[in-house]
Order: sequence, then structure tokens, then C-alpha cells
Amino acid sequence: MSKCEICGQPRKADLFSAVTGEPVCSICKLKHIGGLPTTTERINNAREKLGLRDGEYLSQDNTEEAAKILGRS
Repeated sequence: MSKCEICGQPRKADLFSAVTGEPVCSICKLKHIGGLPTTTERINNAREKLGLRDGEYLSQDNTEEAAKILGRS
């Protein structure tokens, strides 16, 4: 199963990545990549800044993060 390359959430569970084929979920795209095209270099830079090693993923509650982004938390 393919996962977000930053947080490890299953990509088919995220509408954005399921539709666009992006290697990151919608929350990680907004928070760590921004409006720029998603590239391996940008993913690696985000992972490095977050202190993630190979095989490690950012632990986050995507529902809570979405609420924060939408100003509902």
C-alpha cells in the first residue's frame, strides 16, 4: 500500500493524493510543500527539517490538522 512520504497515511485514504497521484497527503502538501510542485527534493528537505529518518513518518492527527487549517479548532 502506498503511503504519504511524510506522515505515512495511506494515500488512498486521502482524496487529494488519491485523485492527483501526489506522493504526499493533502495536509503534508499544505504544511510542508506548499503551493510548489511536489518533488523528491522538496519531500526530502521537509523530512530532513522534521528530523525524519528513512522508514520514519511524522506522527500527526490529520483530522485535527485539517480543522486547524480551516480555522475550526
